[in-house]
Amino acid sequence: MVALVLLAGCDSTSPSDHIPEVVVESYLLVGERMPEVRVSRSTDVDEVYVFEENAIGNATVRILLLAADGSIDVVYDYSALNQEPGVYLPSSVDNVLPERTYRLEIQVQGEAQAVTAETLVPGAFELVSANADTIVYQGASQLELDVTRSVYAGRQSIYIFSTESLQPNAEFLTPFYRDVAGDDEDDVAGLRITNSPLINEANYVANPDGTLTIKLPWIAVAFYGENRLTASALDDNLYDFIRTQSVQQVGSSLSPGEIPNVIERVDGGTGVFGSYARSSFVVNIVPNQTP
Repeated sequence: MVALVLLAGCDSTSPSDHIPEVVVESYLLVGERMPEVRVSRSTDVDEVYVFEENAIGNATVRILLLAADGSIDVVYDYSALNQEPGVYLPSSVDNVLPERTYRLEIQVQGEAQAVTAETLVPGAFELVSANADTIVYQGASQLELDVTRSVYAGRQSIYIFSTESLQPNAEFLTPFYRDVAGDDEDDVAGLRITNSPLINEANYVANPDGTLTIKLPWIAVAFYGENRLTASALDDNLYDFIRTQSVQQVGSSLSPGEIPNVIERVDGGTGVFGSYARSSFVVNIVPNQTP
C-alpha cells in the first residue's frame, strides 16, 4: 500500500467555530525502518491546507514499543529536521515488528495536553506463488497470487489491493481507462496507482495449505506493461480511517446530515497513526490481440 492515505488538515466546523488541532501522520510498515512522523496544525475547512505552512517544529516526539502487559519495551526518540519543519525522524534504525503494539506520544511546547495514539501492527505475510508473470489483458485466465495469511488479533485480516503501473504512459492505457483519461497528462498520471475497496480475507479463496488466493480484477489494470501488484493488510486505525473517510467522498448514498465523522483514533489531536503489512509482485500485462 502505498502512501495508503493522506490526511487533509482541516475540520468540519464553520470559520467562526474552528479551533486548531494538532495533526499527526505516521504509518508503520512491517519489516521497514521506524517511520517519520509529520506534525502540523489544522486549518479551517474553507482554507487550503498546506503542510509546510502549518508545520509544528517545536514538539517532543517519541514512539514506544509496548510489551504484552502494556509496559514499555523500547523508547524511540525523534528529532525534527531543520530543513523540513514538522517532519520528525527516529534516532534508531530498528525495523517495525509484526503483531506488536506501538504508542505515539507528542508534546507541543506551550500546550498542556499531549497527543497520543496506539497501533497494533498486523502480522507479516508473503507471496508464495503466482500462476504467471506475463498475462493477457482480459484473456482466458486471470492472474492469481497465493499469499500466506496476515494475522490480526480479534478479527479476520482486512486488505487493500493496489496496482501500480511502472510505465504510466498514455500510449499504454487499457481501453476502459483510455476513454476515462484520454490524452490529459494529469488524468493519466492520476491513474498510475489504482486501489481496491477494503476486502475481508473471507472474500479470497482459502486453500488447504492455509494460503489465500487473490485474483486480479481487470478493472484494477489501467496500463499495459509492467505493473506492481500489492496486497496490504491493515491495522484497526487505517481500516477505520479509510472506511469512514470513503463515506465522505462522492458516491455515498447518505445525506449530509447522516454522514458519520471520520474515525481517527488519535487522542488530544487528529490525524492518522496506523500500521500495515504488505506483499508485492510484478506482472507484465500484454494487450489481447483477439478481434
